[in-house]
Amino acid sequence: MDFSLQADPPGIGAFRKEVRGWLQENMRGSEGLRWSATWSTRENEEEYRFRRHLAGRLGRKGWLFPMFPAEYGGAGLTIHHQTVLETELAEYGLGLNHVFYTIARIVAPVILKWGSEEQKREFLPPMVRGEISVWQVLTEPQGGSDVANCQTRAIRDGDHYVVSGQKVMVGHHKPPDFLWTLVCTDPSRPRHENLGWLHIPANLPGITIQPMYMMMGLKNSVFFDGVRVPVKYLVGGENNGWRVANTHLELEHGGEGRVGVDPLIERVVEYCQKTKIAGGPLMEDERVRDTIADMMIELNTLRRFNQRNYWHRFTRDPHPYGGAQQRYFQRMMRLRNGERLQRIMGCDALVQDLAVHEVVDFEYAVRTGPGQLHGGGTLDTDRLIFARRLGLGRPTKEQAPETI
Repeated sequence: MDFSLQADPPGIGAFRKEVRGWLQENMRGSEGLRWSATWSTRENEEEYRFRRHLAGRLGRKGWLFPMFPAEYGGAGLTIHHQTVLETELAEYGLGLNHVFYTIARIVAPVILKWGSEEQKREFLPPMVRGEISVWQVLTEPQGGSDVANCQTRAIRDGDHYVVSGQKVMVGHHKPPDFLWTLVCTDPSRPRHENLGWLHIPANLPGITIQPMYMMMGLKNSVFFDGVRVPVKYLVGGENNGWRVANTHLELEHGGEGRVGVDPLIERVVEYCQKTKIAGGPLMEDERVRDTIADMMIELNTLRRFNQRNYWHRFTRDPHPYGGAQQRYFQRMMRLRNGERLQRIMGCDALVQDLAVHEVVDFEYAVRTGPGQLHGGGTLDTDRLIFARRLGLGRPTKEQAPETI
């Protein structure tokens, strides 16, 4: 019996060597940068430029979306190639799905599944090559997590849709090139049968973007005032937006997965080893070690959820409740970790440290707990999806949509 272990499948080792060498060359100049998180209060212009340039270089090789077909800007590679790219980039503290500030990581797969051939050939390559930034424009002031209660209207007028309404809590500090927008295409039809998705060029007349300063960083309100959007930008068909939204929301609600490791626990351990209280390091305190053990167990559990969802996604085998399970566990864990950090460090956990990656900044970790409870739906949304996928309270189980 052969008990030897091989890190990569046959033929993938050479690809890993190529990627590792490419990153060593193309990550030069980033040594002094300290990455910001998905939601950030840092707004570092030098970092932003580096990440945009990195995305473009990855995109030109087809590595930003490596499993996408070559005709749409990808490289037509396998899940093993994608995993190599993810793990090698993670060594630099970045994720492939967040090289730069765009929601294309969700929008591009949805267009690949629901767009017409003409739309895929026009809309996808600029996103997949990292050339443009896209905002998800979904939440409305009166709707919150009730996505189907969409009041932004897009009324057909010849070869255009006339869009009017407001979206909130979207984007970041840099203006977008496109707005991926849920709209009501027929107010007379019932809920879930009256929606559509528009891929709207952000420079069209009638679009106003105003900043919203929030706990987790800068977001925005977007106003549409009689914006005329050509019909070709409707993706998935008129009044079919709820089916398209199911694919989109499955990715947003944890279904996309990831393979990277959360590095927070490493910095906590290092802090407790170096910081002395009453003449001895914090790590000698049994209560501190117990708290760290709890954090480590939960972070490792979350990692397994993420890896499982990642594999199910890219093997086109949707996990029935994996996304909602991961998202709910993650949010509750963040709350607990924020409390744990304050228990260990006291007021030191509330002091921002710009010298480290934002995701391992204790102040950011504390703020993340309550700050991200509403993103992509509430805890009740997670519980509801989880229950429906298990068949609780209904005669049939809700199926998870296949994603790309």
